[in-house]
Amino acid sequence: MNEKLKMVLKKRYEAEIEDCKYKIKCYSEQELIIPEHPDITGEVDKLLERMSQAEEKLAVMELHYDKNEAKTVL
Repeated sequence: MNEKLKMVLKKRYEAEIEDCKYKIKCYSEQELIIPEHPDITGEVDKLLERMSQAEEKLAVMELHYDKNEAKTVL
């Protein structure tokens, strides 16, 4: 994987994580109620799922494509 592609993907995943963190903060600090989403715990659960997926993708990318070389995991 080339460095430019790796950088773009890393920024995408980091942005996804920050977006989710911000929304969770808004829900918890301001106790926002969105009419079409009355299940706040369900919404936060979905945001946590998105965060975990982005973090997992970052970890996999670092594991397999660190220093521009694919690695073999035994």
